[in-house]
Amino acid sequence: DKARTVRDKFFNLAPTDAIDLVKVLEHTLHQYKVTFEVREIHEMPDVEGWTNPDAALIILREDVYDALCDSTNPRHNRSRFTAAHELGHLFLHEGVTFARGSLPTHKHFEDSEWQADTFAAELLMPTEQCIGLSIEQIQAQFQVGYLAAKNKFNSLK
Repeated sequence: DKARTVRDKFFNLAPTDAIDLVKVLEHTLHQYKVTFEVREIHEMPDVEGWTNPDAALIILREDVYDALCDSTNPRHNRSRFTAAHELGHLFLHEGVTFARGSLPTHKHFEDSEWQADTFAAELLMPTEQCIGLSIEQIQAQFQVGYLAAKNKFNSLK
């Protein structure tokens, strides 16, 4: 529900529109006092993206941002999902988010990484618009990778 609200209210997207994440990161979030930064690979060697919701800050690694900006880059679709995932942390979480597995006593649905992945999938591929589409149609319509489209397709069964 929150991802659909963000699509509709914050980003003013039609249900069938593929979200322009470069525009969102570079321009739209600025209107909401969110800072977006790109960091060099050596500064974030093992992390593609990072979000601090309390500081209203999203950071993407340089190679991820470059792929996001270039639709011919083989990592473009993955970068789209990474950016949408970081938006999930921004809109869903407060305080420090925990990496998968860092809190062994929490339930799966309480995991902030799982929540951000679910948010990203819905932000990129609204469920109502994916019903009846093939994996390939979901990929083409919403500019996502095969795995993301396949996961969405399988979740609709």
